[in-house]
This record gives sequence, C-alpha cells and structure tokens, in this order.
Amino acid sequence: MSLQISSSAFTHQGHYRKRNEDACLDQIERRLWAVCDGMGGHQAGDYASQWIVRQLAAVNLSDRLGRSVQSIKCCLQDCNRHLWGYARAHQLGQIGATVVLMLIQGERVVIIWAGDSRAYRVRNGQIRQMTDDHSYAQELARATGRAPEPGQPGNEAITRAVGACESLSLDCLVMEARPGDNWMLCSDGVSGVVDPYRMEEILDSAIAPAEALVDEALQNGSRDNCTAVCVRIHGSHFRAPSSSTEYM
Repeated sequence: MSLQISSSAFTHQGHYRKRNEDACLDQIERRLWAVCDGMGGHQAGDYASQWIVRQLAAVNLSDRLGRSVQSIKCCLQDCNRHLWGYARAHQLGQIGATVVLMLIQGERVVIIWAGDSRAYRVRNGQIRQMTDDHSYAQELARATGRAPEPGQPGNEAITRAVGACESLSLDCLVMEARPGDNWMLCSDGVSGVVDPYRMEEILDSAIAPAEALVDEALQNGSRDNCTAVCVRIHGSHFRAPSSSTEYM
C-alpha cells in the first residue's frame, strides 16, 4: 500500500516567554515528525530541544521497521548521554527536553515519547490521546487509581525527559496506518489550553492545521511556547495488517 500523506508544522514563542524552548521536525520525505519541549525553568532548554531535533533529522532509517525503530531509540539514548554530559561539563544543573515523535513506514505508525508532549489521533470523527504523560500527576494516578487534587504543587512535574537523568526510559507504540486518519504531535503549550473537541475540528477542517492549532492556543491564553505538527493520511485503499496494535 502506498499512503498519500500531507503534513504541517508550526512553533511560536508565545506571549509570555522570553525565548522559544520548543523545536519540531517535519520530514515528510522520510515520514518522520517530532516535537520537543525544553524543560521549563531549566537552563539551556532550547539547546536541548534543538539538539534532539537535529540528531533525529539525521538518523539512519532502514527499509525494515524494526531496524528504524531501533535506530531512533539509539539516537535518543545518544542525545540523553550528550545532554547529561553537556550539563555536567558546563555546570548547568539539569537540562533536558520532552520528545514525542512519529514514524510511518509501510502500513505502520510508530509513536515514541518521553515526557508530556503528546500525540493525538482523529479517526472516524473521534479524537483520542495516544500517549500517556510522564508526569508526577499521571504516575500517581496510575499507582493509586485516583487523580491528585487539582492545584497541588508539583503535580505537573515531568518524570521523564531526554537529558534530565543519566538513564532514559522511552515508551513506544506501534499501530496501523489507516487512510483518513489525522495525527497531531504537540507540546503542552497547546494541549494544556485547547479542548480535544476543538482540536478535532481544526484537524478535520483547517487548511494549515498546525498553525491554526497554535493560534487557537495563543488565543486561549497559553502561557508557554506552543508547537504543533499535523500529519494527514489520505487515500481510500487499505489492507488491514495481521495485528493492529502492538507495543515495543
């Protein structure tokens, strides 16, 4: 199956930040996309996010999905080691960036992430968040089965990010690539202020959905950098794969 794909990407410093610590990758020719968000409050967050995007832009992809996924994971582990060492060498304390990336090969979509930058999918008019946030609030909810009290200090602290710790744990999801699906990768500057149903409307109707989503976030008062990458899979022919969903 040959999928027809279009994509758009847009990032904005926002109205309240002195610099843009987000970075994004839109490599439609290689069917590779990413969003990184430098860790807020830490030095050199913009360096971290830009470094990761540059390394992903140059990663070697194979014609075999498993090898491509392994190359991407190795690339992110190398980024983690570099940023961890960079912070130590320059006495910067803790630096890092969240990452969420998407790769399409053949009939598969791969999502890899660490942190709270998210991937969403719209299928058959229904939007679904495909990633779980790596944050204190979500870790607590998974461990206890109940949500933490709103407004508690530290709830949104990130528990994973590239470069933030000496070791890095990545989550990976592999599923079918289906014509008609709309995908979005975004930083929390967008997901934190744009309602999912509004996301769905924009993804389904906007000519330049990434810019429209960022504009919506800014109009809604986002106080963070705002970044969105949107990927639309066109076409009508689809042969269902033998297994629709698996984890790696």
